[in-house]
Amino acid sequence: MQLDLNATFGDAIRESALQPEAVLEYASSINVPAGLHAGTPRVILAAIRRGLSSKLRVGAAVGYRDFLGGGDRYVDVAYEDLYAELIYQVGAVDSLAYSEQARISYVRPSGALARMAGRRKDHAEAILHAVEAYDPELPLVVHHLSPLLEMATEAGLKVIIEYSATSLERMRTSVGRIAADGHPEHSVSLHLDPVTSPVVVRTLRELGHTFGAPLTARRGM
Repeated sequence: MQLDLNATFGDAIRESALQPEAVLEYASSINVPAGLHAGTPRVILAAIRRGLSSKLRVGAAVGYRDFLGGGDRYVDVAYEDLYAELIYQVGAVDSLAYSEQARISYVRPSGALARMAGRRKDHAEAILHAVEAYDPELPLVVHHLSPLLEMATEAGLKVIIEYSATSLERMRTSVGRIAADGHPEHSVSLHLDPVTSPVVVRTLRELGHTFGAPLTARRGM
């Protein structure tokens, strides 16, 4: 089995507060917060530069406009407002990547937005329509248990199915779930935690897994 390994990088308000770069050694892609729930323009650009220098793919991690709560709080926002804010976030990360002669490789709903996509149909539709309007070729990263997965597939969007690998127990469970779910038409990604990633990746390698091929980096316009 060949897996993409992703990690969130750049959820800080100061460049000096970026989390340790050790996680970049193990990841093949990074989720860069798009500014409304975490990150600032300078931090986002710094995270993109560090990811690209490590030859990693860059994705836009989008969320509710909840900077104080880090995107973990539900926001009762109207469809049109959320739709516009999602396009704004994707465009922000993509334009900063473009300034470094790159493009984002996927969009990943984060925090409360990802959780609420299964409860509020209009919020799920805002995610799907925003990605489709911005670039229908952009893959959408969706948790394997999220109702958004079926909606995105039915909408004809490219999908990357995400599983958690934030501990050895979760990693082993997720690898088993990947095999059981059987989605050969989709790319598969494991989400890493900066603390546990060295052990998780070492264990995956011992099990014979390789990483990095399912996603293709995008360059230029």
